[in-house]
Parts: sequence; C-alpha cells; structure tokens
Amino acid sequence: MDNNLNLESFGYSQELKKALSLKDLVIFGIVFMGPVSVMTLFGIMHVTSQGHAVLSYLVAFVAMLFTAYSYGEMVTAFPIAGSTYSYTQRAVNPKLGFLSGWVMILDYVLIPMLLYLISASFANAIIPQIPIWGWVLIYAIPVTIINLIGVEVAAKANLIMTIIMFAAVIAFVVLALKYMITGNVGAGVSMAAIYNKDTFAFKALVSGSAVAVVSYLGFDAITTLSEETNVGGKKIGLAIMIACLIQTLVYVIVAFLATLVIPDYNQIASPDTVFFDIASKVGGSFLQIFVTVVIMIAGVGTSLAGQSAASRLLYGMGRDKVIPEKIFSYLHPKFKTPFNSILFISIIGTAGALFLDVTTVSELTAFGGLFGFTCVNLSVIVYYYFKNKSGKVVRHLIVPLLGMCVCVYILLGLSTISKIVGFTWMGLGVVYLLIRCSLSEDFKKNIASINFQQAS
Repeated sequence: MDNNLNLESFGYSQELKKALSLKDLVIFGIVFMGPVSVMTLFGIMHVTSQGHAVLSYLVAFVAMLFTAYSYGEMVTAFPIAGSTYSYTQRAVNPKLGFLSGWVMILDYVLIPMLLYLISASFANAIIPQIPIWGWVLIYAIPVTIINLIGVEVAAKANLIMTIIMFAAVIAFVVLALKYMITGNVGAGVSMAAIYNKDTFAFKALVSGSAVAVVSYLGFDAITTLSEETNVGGKKIGLAIMIACLIQTLVYVIVAFLATLVIPDYNQIASPDTVFFDIASKVGGSFLQIFVTVVIMIAGVGTSLAGQSAASRLLYGMGRDKVIPEKIFSYLHPKFKTPFNSILFISIIGTAGALFLDVTTVSELTAFGGLFGFTCVNLSVIVYYYFKNKSGKVVRHLIVPLLGMCVCVYILLGLSTISKIVGFTWMGLGVVYLLIRCSLSEDFKKNIASINFQQAS
C-alpha cells in the first residue's frame, strides 16, 4: 500500500520527512516504553498492587495485546499522523475524535513530564549536589533540541539508548539470579512473587495494572510516525506487536526477580527510587551505579520518543484546524519537524515536572492513555465491523470489545484524584468544542467535513 497515495486521498500532502524503517519503528516503541521503565515504576507498582507487580503487568499486557492489535488494524486503514485522534475522528465521529485527541493531549503532555521526573529522581540519588529541578532542565533542553532537528537524529539516538537499556536489564537479571542461587532467597518464595493470598486484593491489583499501563504507552506512539516511515500500515501494526511482546517479557522477568529480592512491599520506604536499593542488594555498588546511570541516560531516549509522539498528535490536530492551525501545524522549513508543537510540549512538560510528583503524574498519564485505547478499540468495531461489514466477528468485534472492556475497567479503578482531573480535562474539551462550534462557522464546517473514505 502506497503511503503517499493514502495521504493524498485523505486530503493531506506529504510534508513530514519520510526516513524511518520497520526496525526504526520497533526501536522507537521499545525506547518509548523503555526496558528499564519496569525499574523506575517497580516501587510504585509493588506498593500500589500490594506486592503483585508481576500480576499487574500480566493484566495490563492482556489489555494492551487486544489494543495493540486494534492499533494495527486502524493504522492500516488510516496511515496518517494523529494516531488515536485521527482513527476515532474518521472511523466513529469527528466530535468524539476531537475529544479523544483532547484527552490524549493530557496523556502525551504528561509522558515527557513523568520521564523527566523519574530520571531526575534517580540522577539526584547518585549526584545529590544537583537538585531535581536542575536535572529536569538537563534532560529537557537536549531532548527538545534533538527533536527539533528531526526524526533521523532521534532514530540514531534511540538505537544507542536501546542497546544501553538492554545491557542494564541483562546485568540485573544475571546478578539477581546469582544472588538467588547463592542462597539469598528462601525456597518456596517464587509463587508468592506472582500471587500472595495474604496480601492479594482485586482493587489493589487493578490500581497496580493502571500503573503498569504507563509502561506500555509507547506502543501506540509508533502510529504517530506513520507519515514519516517508508513501510505500509500492516508493517506498522507488526512493529507495534513486536515491541509490545519484547517489552512484556522484559517487564515480567525484571518485576519477578525484584519481587523475590524485596517480597514485602511494606518495607519500601521510597517507592520512586527503590530499585536503587534493589540493585545494590543484588550486585553491590557496581550494579547500583550502573543501573542508575542507565536510567539517567534512558531518560533522554524515552523523553525523546515521548516528546516526538506528543508533537505529532498536536500537529495532526492543528492540521485539521481543531486547535490553532498556525501554531501547531507549523513545520520548520529546514528540518520538516512540527517546531511549535515540540516547543509547547517541552515547556509544559518541564514546568509540570518542577511541581508534581511521580505517583500523581503516572496515574494521570494512565487516564489519558486508557481513554485513548478505549476509543481505538471502538474505532475498529465501528469502522470495520459495522461500516464496512467485514463479517470478521473475532478480529473486528470480539478482540476490540475485550480490549475496550479491560481498558474501561482499569480506568475506573484509578485513584479518585486522577479521575477527577481526567474527567475535568475531558469536560473542558467539551466546553472548548461547544464554544468553537458556536463562535466559528468555519470550525463547525471543518470538523463536520472529515473524509471518511479509506484509501484504496
């Protein structure tokens, strides 16, 4: 399927630079999700799930597996920038599409913010002379510059980050196994690391799964680069599945071993940086410093991917004139990158990282992601099963319906504060939509004139 032909059939011209291969997309997704993200989120997840971090990842994986499949189906039909926003807008309804994009703005603005916070916390633990706010700036400035230059530079940086992150994972796994083999972990503990009947609570598991979802948010960002790749929609879907499966294997293994090292979640004094202590316990000061340095470096890679995906979402919405076009659809004349959108994400992410904490931001991020995932699953059902009468009950009805149900259930299990903020933001989007429609006839006509035709 020719991506240029598809893009023109949707009323757009090829403006973003096409430079990414299938390998680049897989690496982009892996870097965004981050093999070491399990290390940075383990403490929060272990405490939130009451000792069931592994089970939380497995529950989240089920939801993500269905949803990853739905993303693959939608990017095949609509290989355009905007991801969740574009799919929902064209497959279901333009107004719901706007709302999904609006909520995903919250998600994508918070992702770089979360990454700055986590990386800065670990960096501060090893070099406390530089305050956390100083580390936030150290991350934000180079990340923004690299993204402004273009995806080719970011792709090369992502490959390096991937190698470094997997080196840290392998080092931890090897030393953790050695730690256990030498008799530091008692017999019979392994099953309790997955399921402990004494501490298990379904509500806690749902909350832990919501945090685990944050680790998976990168796979959907692959679709935001669909206009900057040389491969077709089906291969983009394949890249999503490959990245998701690789990450799940890493998450489960690392979380399992970490739980064996610290089985009692009540012993965790500082959830944000507990892996700093786990690494020290397993491999001494060498592993502690190595893992921390890798997490510090990985913060650059994951922030790069997060900021890049966020700017493409804003670019897609700006191009459709549902948010200010002159600001968000502007491309740099030399680098062909969404210049203003990148700067906007950078400024908001940096400012928020200076005032909020990791736990709050991670749950707020999960709200936006889960709502967006729900909309994509719904898009598959409406577009393929009902509008195009595909007749494929399993692929286009049961699978996306299961994904949608799991996502909604986890979303409703989020903390009260995250739901209040999330639904308030959603309400502001509705108000914005109503005001723009009432004040501008052009806006009303534009949002009602989306081309629903799939490219042939």
